Amino acid sequence: MREEIRNILVQFADLKYKEFSAGLIPGAKPLIGVRLPKLRKIAKDIVKKDWRSEVGNHGMEYEDIYFEETMLRGMIIGYGTAQGGIPCTEGLEYLAEFIPYIDNWSVCDSFCNSFSFANRYRDEVWDKIQPYLCSDREYEVRTALILLLSQYLKYGADNEKIPRNRKVTMTDIEDNPANREISVRTKAQYPYLEKILDTLNRTFPQGYYARMAAAWLMAETFVCFPYEANLMLAGACRMDDWTYNKALQKIRESLNPDNEVKDYIKKLKR
Repeated sequence: MREEIRNILVQFADLKYKEFSAGLIPGAKPLIGVRLPKLRKIAKDIVKKDWRSEVGNHGMEYEDIYFEETMLRGMIIGYGTAQGGIPCTEGLEYLAEFIPYIDNWSVCDSFCNSFSFANRYRDEVWDKIQPYLCSDREYEVRTALILLLSQYLKYGADNEKIPRNRKVTMTDIEDNPANREISVRTKAQYPYLEKILDTLNRTFPQGYYARMAAAWLMAETFVCFPYEANLMLAGACRMDDWTYNKALQKIRESLNPDNEVKDYIKKLKR
């Protein structure tokens, strides 16, 4: 980030918040201690102006020294590309340029949640992130998985967002003709569901935060689409044992499955 932006960030330093946050974000650059609401406001103010000069090809000449600078860069890209009139090729370039900057879970998750550009160019972004899903770099894999979680899993063919199931019961996961028939319609309505399950049906050797992202995505998939997710978990699932068991744990920790489902899920543990 430019020195001018860095000076703005320093003005909002909160020492107690810095000390609290430092231990929660391993691997991050040094923290200034700026709270997220203030970072979001700064990012939105920059997006109202010439935000492209702060990121992308031009902004890359300025090195990020602090955690908040990288976080701010991701927010600017997210808010900037969310605006109408941003060509697909340009948005994809910003995505590719920013991913190498991601070196911790906090920047990753914040950026992915703000990157609603994917809502307009879902197929193109899907194709763009495929190499990252297969990467041997921990945060490239995590970024791609969290993008699937935040921008793909809960969106239908018409780009409408679906709510999570408030309750998941054994009736929802039983393999019977009624559920199989419903599943055919579900897969047509949510075309990325099978692709997400295929993406998850493998081992994740890239590191703790990639594995945690895979487990989180699998657990959320179960809550949103319990029948389809259970077919994978209870079948010939190729997830590595750690990630598989962590996904089961996250399902059982959720408030959505009832106790009978949680008892069933517990028995699937390897």
